[in-house]
Amino acid sequence: RFMTPMLTSRVLALVLATFPVVHSRGADATRQHPHQGILQKYERQSPSIYGISVEGVPAERLRSGKPVLKIISLKSGFKRAVSIQDIPAPPEVVWSKIMDLDHYPQMVDGCAKCETYRREKSVGGKQRVWSEYRICAGPFAMEYFIEHTFEPAKNCMTFHLDYDRLSEFSDTVGYWYVEKLEGGWSRVYYSADSQLPSWVPGFAKDRLIGQALRQSTSWVDKYAQLAVGTSSRSARPPVVLVLLRRLLVAAALVQAKVKMLPKLLPGIWLPPVVGRTADSALLALRGLLSRLKALRAC
Repeated sequence: RFMTPMLTSRVLALVLATFPVVHSRGADATRQHPHQGILQKYERQSPSIYGISVEGVPAERLRSGKPVLKIISLKSGFKRAVSIQDIPAPPEVVWSKIMDLDHYPQMVDGCAKCETYRREKSVGGKQRVWSEYRICAGPFAMEYFIEHTFEPAKNCMTFHLDYDRLSEFSDTVGYWYVEKLEGGWSRVYYSADSQLPSWVPGFAKDRLIGQALRQSTSWVDKYAQLAVGTSSRSARPPVVLVLLRRLLVAAALVQAKVKMLPKLLPGIWLPPVVGRTADSALLALRGLLSRLKALRAC
């Protein structure tokens, strides 16, 4: 039952390579999604049409620098996650950040990848952009393909899965709306409905959705302020910080898969040192990332 270090590394490589297959999951740009939409897609219209408002919310809370979060129960049985926040920047600047999709990994914590693979523009200014995403929350990661439609004249952008490609989300639909306020401010509305696949544990679903909601508008606030000069921090984190975050995500995934290996393949035994090494590497990376963030904040 004992494995040499070389054999252990080969087994780990095999397991990590086949792990998505074991769980019957994995995004694939060459295959169609199993359906053309379960959740009702958003239309590009006022938030009030969807029952989203700031009624009863104090102005100081909207301008506190933290989003106002809401969960709305839908008749379909799904729950809608909503985030609203006032940002000290004009709508044009806010939209320039929201639509800067290819730079999401540098701006949005938890977004490890966002690459555009198709664009279309119409005469009226309407834009359609298709992008491939990878988001991470601890050891859990999801890959999926999104079609975005932005209409500047309606102050709105909607998005849903690209159903011509296979995503790890069962379904997701969403909505951005930016309202112009006096004094160079904007009110940003974000709303999304998501259905995660059944293989994702319940606690992981809550963590992924919760992280996405908490960060949905706060990152826009940060980078819009940087763009208009109301923040002194650099607009984008250093390349080394971005690479370290991605390495941390990879290490967390390795750690999780190593721990799940005995359950997936009961006949295979790994020396305890493998698990301890994965734990130590993850702790070291987390410590290094924290120190770099602290130095950058000085």
